[in-house]
Amino acid sequence: MVAVHLKIWLVGLLVFCGWLFHGERPANADDILIFAAASLATPVQEIVDHQANNNIRVSFAASSTLARQISKGAPADIFISANQKWMDYLAKTSPVIAASKHAFLSNSLVLISPAKSRQTVKTYSAKLLINLLGDSRLAIGDPDHVPLGIYTRQALTNLKLWKPVQNKLARLNNARAVLAFVERGATPAGIAYGSDAYRNPKVDVIFQFPSSSHTAITYWMALTGSRQNPTAQQFFNILLSQSAKDVFKRHGFLVN
Repeated sequence: MVAVHLKIWLVGLLVFCGWLFHGERPANADDILIFAAASLATPVQEIVDHQANNNIRVSFAASSTLARQISKGAPADIFISANQKWMDYLAKTSPVIAASKHAFLSNSLVLISPAKSRQTVKTYSAKLLINLLGDSRLAIGDPDHVPLGIYTRQALTNLKLWKPVQNKLARLNNARAVLAFVERGATPAGIAYGSDAYRNPKVDVIFQFPSSSHTAITYWMALTGSRQNPTAQQFFNILLSQSAKDVFKRHGFLVN
C-alpha cells in the first residue's frame, strides 16, 4: 500500500510540475484536472478509473498545499478540501468557488497502531498514551496547516492530551503520510482518519476520538472556474451521485 501511496503522490507532483514549468495544460476541452485532499486518494481514483473519459488527472496532497497552488494560478478544474478552512480561503477571491462549494463527505478521527500490536480501549489518558509511545513519536498531520493535524490538535487539547505529547510529535505533510508511517512500523501510534484505517489489515484502531472533541470533519468540493469546462461540471455531478457515494461509503467515509 505504501508503494501505491508513493505512486499517487508522484503523479500529483508531476501534474503540478508540468503546470509550473510549461505555464499551461493541453487545450483539450475534455481534460479535467482535479486537486483533492490526500485522504481521498483511493476512492477518488477508483471513481476516476471507472469513467469513460480517460483524460481525468488527479493531484493528491494536503488541502493547504493544493489551495495555495490554486491561489497562485494552478489550473485545477475541481478542488476537494478536507476542511472548510481552505475552501473558504479560496472562496474569498473566487466567485465561482463561493457559488459552487458543497459539503459532501464526513469522517472520523482515530488513534491507530501497527496491526496486532495493541488492544483497543474506550478511554485514553496521558499516561496510557505516553506508555504507548515510549521513546518514539506520535505521527500526526502538521497541525499548523494540514486539516488532519488541525482536527488532531483540537481533539488532543480537548481531552487534555496535547501538552503531554506536544514534544513527542512527528508532524507529517498529509494524511496518507501519517498512515504510511504507522503501517510500516516507523512509530507505535498515529492519529488518522477513520476512513484510512477502515478495513486496513496493516493497522489497528485502538481508540476512536469522540466527535465532540473536534470540529466536524467535513470534505468540501467546488469548481474552480479556472476555465470554461463543461466536462468538469459533469464529473462534479458524478462525484455527488449515488454511485460515487457508494464508493466513498465502501472506503469508510460518512456520506452526507
